[in-house]
Amino acid sequence: MFLQRSLKSFLKRARVPAKGTAPHQTLLSTTIREESLDRYTAGGYHPVRIGDLFKDGAYKVINKLGYGQYSTVWLAYDTRNNRHVAMKILTADAFDTIHSSLELDILHKISRYTKSLGSEHILHLLDEFSHEGPNGVHICLVFKAMGPDLSRYRKLFPDVKIPVPIAKSITKQVLLALAFLHETNHVIHCDIKPQNILVETAEINEMFNNAPSGVFAPDSIQESPDDFYVESVQLTSGEEDITTSTSLNVRIADFGTSSWYDKHLTEWIQPQLLRAPEVILGAPWDWRVDIWNLGTLLWELVEGKVLFDGTATPKLPYTAEAHLAQMTAILGKMPEQMLNRGQYAFRYFDHDANLLVPSPFSHLTLESVSSYQASDKKAYLEFISSMTQLLPESRPSALALLKSPWLCV
Repeated sequence: MFLQRSLKSFLKRARVPAKGTAPHQTLLSTTIREESLDRYTAGGYHPVRIGDLFKDGAYKVINKLGYGQYSTVWLAYDTRNNRHVAMKILTADAFDTIHSSLELDILHKISRYTKSLGSEHILHLLDEFSHEGPNGVHICLVFKAMGPDLSRYRKLFPDVKIPVPIAKSITKQVLLALAFLHETNHVIHCDIKPQNILVETAEINEMFNNAPSGVFAPDSIQESPDDFYVESVQLTSGEEDITTSTSLNVRIADFGTSSWYDKHLTEWIQPQLLRAPEVILGAPWDWRVDIWNLGTLLWELVEGKVLFDGTATPKLPYTAEAHLAQMTAILGKMPEQMLNRGQYAFRYFDHDANLLVPSPFSHLTLESVSSYQASDKKAYLEFISSMTQLLPESRPSALALLKSPWLCV
């Protein structure tokens, strides 16, 4: 009993932020903003309760880790291997003819090459099974339990800026992962963002393997019938300061919107603020969209702010017009080749590659909007610039980027 209380006192819990879904007022008088309750219907989410057993008792649900449009993710105890794991329960319609996710096929493919360079920075599939519930049959995917994602990790630092040495280490690891996906598996992730890059350390791994399940349990649970609606937590070990850990490792997760080189799940991809110009313009795209994502992601981690927010003024909502105006203000005129390829280019540009909606932004440069202070600023800006070239074919491969001077200093 003492061990359980002691371990629990060391656990740090980072609450997952709201994602714009409608609030759910619980019987505990707390407001939870998680996945849409409207999707708890036929074809939608499976109602999961703390303590539920899956796969004939192989997995016992301990707490909730997160959610997405087509899944909820749970911390579970693997009773057969005596460890804690992450269990992703997909909506019943995740693999129907309308959505046709490629996730499972991609996970199977990349799991064949676990000894290849870069594979250690991918969150691999450990197990899979089907579970029948009131809303249909759900595919359940089991993964290694991980620590916080980068959107939470960065908040541990002043001004949410990850220190340069750590940012370089993370970047190298993500590049190795992308090289593994691109070169070895011909997979395009399509959703590289802070929330899909997870942190682990030796202490975190020790915690998930050896701590009793009780230390991970929710502080409170709603009364029936709402006890399936649980607030997500992200966990790390209180036995260390992960901002100074020497064993920090990251893994790319969530292949729910990923595509093959020769078969795309959908043409409309990527997080809105990290979206590549070819996607916005409706031009053909390939693995280079992941490179664009990494460039904009790195800027966000190091600078503490997004490179493009897609708003004409701080009080106005996002628009593609403002997003493209910011790109051209900082990165230069949109290449004619891009406009010729983009089926939606006519919505934003005239025949002379001028924006149809006059840009509210003056001409800027990456240097002029950067707050980077280290002595290798020139190499840093060149590195960012190489990944955020408006013309996709001008962006280097992940393998080539690993040789960049900024990463070698």
